[in-house]
Amino acid sequence: MRLLRRYLEIDTTNPPGNEAAGARLLAAILERHGIAARLLSSPSGRTSLYARLPATVAEPRAALVLSHHIDVVPAGDDWQVPPFSGRVLDGTIWGRGAVDVKSLGIAQLLALVRVAEDHAPRRRDLVYLAVADEETGGREGMGWLIAAHPELFDGVAAVLGEGGANRAIGERLVWWGIEVDQKRPLWLRLHAHGRGGHGAMPLLETATHTLIQGLARLTAERPALRVTPSARAFFAAVAGVEGGATARLYQRLDALLEAGGTSSLPPYWLGVLYDSLNVTKLQSSSGINIISPDAYAWIDSRLLPDTDQDAFLRKLLQRLGKGIEVEILLEAPPVAATPTDNEIYRTLARQLAVRAPTVPIMIAGITDNRYLRARNVPAYGWNPFILGGGAMSGVHGKNERIPRDAFLRGVELVVRVVRAMVQGDAGGG
Repeated sequence: MRLLRRYLEIDTTNPPGNEAAGARLLAAILERHGIAARLLSSPSGRTSLYARLPATVAEPRAALVLSHHIDVVPAGDDWQVPPFSGRVLDGTIWGRGAVDVKSLGIAQLLALVRVAEDHAPRRRDLVYLAVADEETGGREGMGWLIAAHPELFDGVAAVLGEGGANRAIGERLVWWGIEVDQKRPLWLRLHAHGRGGHGAMPLLETATHTLIQGLARLTAERPALRVTPSARAFFAAVAGVEGGATARLYQRLDALLEAGGTSSLPPYWLGVLYDSLNVTKLQSSSGINIISPDAYAWIDSRLLPDTDQDAFLRKLLQRLGKGIEVEILLEAPPVAATPTDNEIYRTLARQLAVRAPTVPIMIAGITDNRYLRARNVPAYGWNPFILGGGAMSGVHGKNERIPRDAFLRGVELVVRVVRAMVQGDAGGG
């Protein structure tokens, strides 16, 4: 718990990230345990950490990588405690990154240290990877690493990182959700230009008005819902585990969508059934009495795995109308979902089955896993912490925190799972 608190005390808000400070802390901890770490910096100075614990058998299997990101989103205001204090209140550890995802990073680090201290043979290399820049798209972190240092990912059986989502009802864990597929980011900046001047001038077609009218047309249309193969596999697996009302809902899914009856669908189902589009930021004049010649809007779109991005953009431009330029800030190519016939996934499922079954899921968010899948590196998102809605509400919100007991149980679970994957007798990649 002390290590997590120290990690939370380091402000790695992205932008600008300041990941080097977090990476140095992790490197110092590893080196105290005799594990060498490399700090790798992108051309713009964004720092990631790489450490490798070699196998001890003559013919090792493919490596296992444990990955998390160092950076966090801005904390914002109105926290009950300072967001980078790492304070413990009423058995809960507070701080930006407590859930997303410094807790995972410390759990993975402790698993590496425990495996290093064990006397059991290591049947595969174990890699610890702490990366920069995930929260603003990952181009200076995982994206840069995999392009500039592809050798680090050679001979990898799988990467375990963030992105898992578990289903709990009260105190009962229903299933572990292991992320194998996700939406694709399409982040856009819109720009309208027009005549500027004094706020009292009778200008009707200003840049701001052009942009607002285009956004109104863009957001007025309801998105089309469709079931991708990944989403259907996800829902089928959930229905098989939960049975009852969930199974009946799955059987009626196509009929419900055709009839527009989406109100009965769980939110986590609905989120992976359409290409989302949200206007998240607006910028225009610096004063109420100034007509700016330029107006900007930022849009966060998340595309389904098989959506035709070019067709999506053509329709978006048509709805926006004339006078608005569109710049792509972040995009991702279609990639195949990670298969579940990997020995790493099978071992994970066996270890977690003591508590609940595993379900391969698709998520509406994005993680660094998309970069790995684009290079045919198997990647799985797993959340080892069982958290209630109160803890999850702090993710990208205020008062982020994780219960101490949930964190400690999650640490021990990560250690057990990693030991089984690295020291176990199970064959395969």
